[in-house]
Order: sequence, then structure tokens, then C-alpha cells
Amino acid sequence: MKTSACVKISALILPALTPGALAILLSVCIIAASTGQAVPYARTFPKSKEEVESTLKAMQAYAGQKLPVVDGFVALGDQPLNRYERAFYQLSIDVLADTPNTTIVRVAAKITAWYADRDPSKSEYQVLSSNGRLELDLLDRLSDKLGGKLISVPRSSVEAPRPKLEFSGGSVTSPTSSGKSATSPADVSGSSGDELAPLRMKREAEEKRAQQLTQELQSLQEIQHNQARPANLVVARKSGTPVLAKPAIGSRVLFTAAADDEFEFLDAEGEWIHVKISGASRGYIRRSSLDLPEAISARLKSPNESPYSGKDPTFRVVREETSTFPGDWEPLRGKTVRIYSVQPASAEVNETPAKSKLEFAASLFRKFPSASSSSPNSVQGIVVIFDSADGGLVASTVSNAQQFASGVLSLEAFWKSSYADLPQRVP
Repeated sequence: MKTSACVKISALILPALTPGALAILLSVCIIAASTGQAVPYARTFPKSKEEVESTLKAMQAYAGQKLPVVDGFVALGDQPLNRYERAFYQLSIDVLADTPNTTIVRVAAKITAWYADRDPSKSEYQVLSSNGRLELDLLDRLSDKLGGKLISVPRSSVEAPRPKLEFSGGSVTSPTSSGKSATSPADVSGSSGDELAPLRMKREAEEKRAQQLTQELQSLQEIQHNQARPANLVVARKSGTPVLAKPAIGSRVLFTAAADDEFEFLDAEGEWIHVKISGASRGYIRRSSLDLPEAISARLKSPNESPYSGKDPTFRVVREETSTFPGDWEPLRGKTVRIYSVQPASAEVNETPAKSKLEFAASLFRKFPSASSSSPNSVQGIVVIFDSADGGLVASTVSNAQQFASGVLSLEAFWKSSYADLPQRVP
């Protein structure tokens, strides 16, 4: 409500107001002038102030409450309402004695909610404008308990967020006055102008400050928009996506991501994507639960490939089976092992260095503890057989492979505790 509108309404209804109602209207003008928001909702009740306050306390009207959704409770704004979460409202209630036997109750709702932006850095708690539903609901419930009536001030000037009075041609027309002309602004400028002058100055100062804040916000948004956006961000497809401590089903869940949450891509391990959470925190998310940038998708292999394909293009796994260890190495003699038959990636390659074979075998040993679905009690070792002209075999116990994968064993210590039968000398 503009300050000039408050002046005209005051002139129109001044003779009909009690002192208490006049105080309510003037306070409404102050709120409208200083904040630019919709005026509070008010109603008078034929009860004493003490009885009204006691009833409000019994109704727990002063306690804040959660809102299941914001749609239907707030005025429409620039942002989509379905992106607001954890909504909460608090009612500001003023109880003013109009006469010894009548009391005016004025209500304004403050609604806050978390806005979940697609860009997490823009997510924040915001204050939303009420559409009046919460205020009128309280007044209606209070009326049911006490019995009440609207104050003599026209409903549109107190309860409605936007007054319905028409101001045109230098005169004021009330919607209940059948088109009859009321007192012109010139008639009240002398009596009310001096009182409302400070309000005008305060409103002008608030508007100037609001313009400055808007300009600062636009500058910050422009700076943020111009900043380089990382090209290695992966996005959660839906809410409830689990972020795990390790790349394995059943691993501890660190937390669940919301839809459109973004994470920095670190690496891919089979069907798992290793991501940076914040600072030094890391986690794993299933690849099928993420949208990947084109550059990352292009360099990753198909999710249908075996997780034991390895990063070395010199070799490829052609067969996997569970059987008895085919050798005399004491730690695995006669025990059940997982065997991977490996061939050179190119048919033209006849011989490969022992170092390349060891590097490829190390990649399989590192992945086995997280990618294997076999029970630890049924498989005691891992064997890599190189099915090529120069051949070779490398083996490790499952326990050593787990320590190697977790970083407890260094590469050098791991090879000392493993078995290798390769035709070329191992450096």
C-alpha cells in the first residue's frame, strides 16, 4: 500500500474509527511504507484483551509450525514453488484493546523455506510473502471460539493484501459508497500531511536502500555467472541417491544426494564413480545414478564391460571362472581361487614385457575386493593367467589384495607377498 493511499483511506474513514481502530490503520500504513509488503490481516472481537490473549495461548497460536508445501500458502514469485523445501511459518500477532469490551487482533505470517537451486552455491533460505491463508485461518478459528465481527474499517483496507479502493480524478471512491465522491486529498493534506511526512521520508529511504541492494545482487550474480564453471561435474539424477564410503554394494552410506546435486568427478572404477564431496571428503556413486558430461562419458568405457577390463589397453579379460589353484604355491595350494584368463588386446602382439603384465595384474587385484560378488569364505585367492605365446601366471591371496586395495600394502610389499611365474625376468 502506497503512503498516498494510506492518506486517502484515512480521510475517507476517519470519522467512523474508534481510537483503537485508528491506531491499527496508522500502524498498517507504517508497515506498508517501511517494507512495501502486503498489510496485515485484522479483526475485532467483542471480548476483553485478557480473554483474547488467553484464548490465543490455548490455541498455541504463537508457536511456529512446519508447512508440508509452500504452494497455496505464499504469493507467486519468480522461482518455481516445487523447489522450496523445509518450509516453516511464524505468526506475528498484535492484540490491542479497542474499548474495554472489544479487542482488535492483527496477524501477519512470516514464511521461510530452503530454496534448492540446480546450482548448490545458490541454494539458501528465503523469506516468502504470505497470500493470507494462514492469517485468515487463525482469525477464523479465533472467531469460532470467541465470536467476532470485522472492524468498521473497510475490509479491503485492512485484510486484503491489495486495497480495492479506486483513486482517480482527485477523489476517493469506496466500493461500499455506491459511487458517491468522498473527501479529496486536498481536504486532508493539512491535517494528515504533517503526521505522514516522516513516513514518506522513511519509505523513500527504504526504497533507495532496496535499489542499492538490488544492484549489488545483480553485480554478484553477474560475477558468479562469468566465473569459469568446472567441466568435470557429475549430477545426481534423483533424490535419495546414496553416496557410499567404498565402491561396493552394502558399503556404508555417507549420505543421500538430492536431485541435481553436483559432484566433482575424480575417477571411474567399473560401475562406480569416485567423486569429491567437499574438502578432503570422497565418496562413490553408481554410474547409472549420475548424468555425466559428454567429455567424461566419451572417455569412459561402456558400463556393460567387465569391471576387470583394466586401464591398460595391452590386455583384455576373456574368461572368468572359480576353480582350484593350478599350482604349488603354498598359500593357495588346493584352495578355491578366482581365475582370470587374459589375452593381448591385439592379435598382432606375440610377446609382452613382464612389467606390463604385472601392471595389468595389479589393476585386477586392486579392483577385486570391491567388484567381486563372491563370498570371502568361498574364494581364498585371485589368479591371472596370461593366455598368450609367452604366457605367465600371477597370483595373490584375497587378504593381501584387500590390503593392497585399501593402501595398507605398498606395491613393492604387495609383490613380495604375491606369486609370479613369468617367462621374462621381473625387474
